[in-house]
Amino acid sequence: MKDELGWTPGPECEAVSTESPGRDGALRRPSAPRSLGGLRVVAIGGGTGLPVVLAGLKRTLLATEPRGAPPDPERLTAIVTVADDGGSSGRLRRAYGVLAPGDIRNCLLALSSDGAMSRLFGFRFSGDGDVAGHSLGNLILTALSLVHGDFSEAVKRAEEILGVRGRVLASTTQSVALVGELEDGGTIRGESAIGQACGRARRIRLEPEDAPLLPEAREALRRADLVVIGPGSLYTSLLPPLLLREVPDAVAESGARVVLVMNVMTEGETLGLSAAGHLRALRRHAPQLPLHDVLLNTTPIARRVLARYGARGSFPVACDDRQVADLGCRPVKRRLLAVSRKIRHDPRAVAAALLEVIAGQGPGPPAAALVAQAGI
Repeated sequence: MKDELGWTPGPECEAVSTESPGRDGALRRPSAPRSLGGLRVVAIGGGTGLPVVLAGLKRTLLATEPRGAPPDPERLTAIVTVADDGGSSGRLRRAYGVLAPGDIRNCLLALSSDGAMSRLFGFRFSGDGDVAGHSLGNLILTALSLVHGDFSEAVKRAEEILGVRGRVLASTTQSVALVGELEDGGTIRGESAIGQACGRARRIRLEPEDAPLLPEAREALRRADLVVIGPGSLYTSLLPPLLLREVPDAVAESGARVVLVMNVMTEGETLGLSAAGHLRALRRHAPQLPLHDVLLNTTPIARRVLARYGARGSFPVACDDRQVADLGCRPVKRRLLAVSRKIRHDPRAVAAALLEVIAGQGPGPPAAALVAQAGI
């Protein structure tokens, strides 16, 4: 834990080369968007991190749409893992053979414009009955999937119910499971088991390995100007959709700017892993995936809060700027945390930082103007 305990916020870093290899091995520089007003963003992941990015971009990116213009759902797309096998999602998968609805539900709620329906979808049953522990939104998605016989159609109907701005797409409509390879050569099966592996997982894979990417997700990636990965659990939220074979190629073909929002704290599955360690794991699992920028937090964290997290085995992710740069990525440091007793990314701060990154790559209105327009 020496590196984690020695973590301190660093100064802004100079830009490094951000060219990345395409499928033919040639270096390509990410193309600039036509303008931030027409920017198309795709965010990949799951868990509690992806909804943070979506909520922030809903309030910033989508605030740039002209008044009176019909909303363009393709400006903001979430591609979400469906590998969860624990909790309410796992129970519904086993009972009804549906895809895991929990991460999808959280993203729908982040993009919803209907407060009353959001509260209903987010309601979770307590007690000891048959529905105890289930979210109503999970049950509704399961029911819609059974009624329509298609999970993607169920998500579309849920988008209509919730007045979603943007799009939420399952990464694949094939039932997939995670399998982890441990440091000692053993294997472990299931997202929930890998999440508790306490840093012993070295590599993971999907079963089946040839699970197809949802066609709408492939098209969204190919048309993207900005692709955001994270924050989120590395092995159980970020890597599962990236393991779909078509994802890295589609991102590379797009020429999009790719930004990794680095986790602030380690957790069981990333115990002892630095920022560079996260990057190496991504490179190891998805070598074709371009990575240009790494967004890092510099908000100071109170000692008492760090002590509380440390007692549970969670420590700040150590960041060595030179190691990040040596891996071909530009460290971008910003104050990203919300004011809270818990260590959480602030949706608006993350969104503002992402827009600053992409605004610096080509012509268009400055990010500061977009941020001011969104009332940040």
